Amino acid sequence: MVGAVWLTFTVVPGLSTDGGWAGPVIVAILLAMANAFVLPIIRLFTIPIRILTLGLFTLAVNVLVIAGVIILAQNSDLGLSSDGVGATLLGAAALTVLSSVISWIVKD
Repeated sequence: MVGAVWLTFTVVPGLSTDGGWAGPVIVAILLAMANAFVLPIIRLFTIPIRILTLGLFTLAVNVLVIAGVIILAQNSDLGLSSDGVGATLLGAAALTVLSSVISWIVKD
């Protein structure tokens, strides 16, 4: 996951890192905590909308949680920065796709 965070901040225009590994490691830890504690609660409250959209709203929920972590990391002075909302949402979507591909390749 740390590699995916680093790659996202390196490749996506508008997102940047200071080059160190401390920022991506902390963001990966924050993402793990958000996925473990925050995401299940949000998914529970969005069941009706997920049923209406046939599950597509799950992607939007994931993107918003990751965007929140990116904003938190930027405001915490971890050496990661975003140029705006568009770059943050694009980075969150890219990180969602990248982590899905990694999870598909590396099975538990």
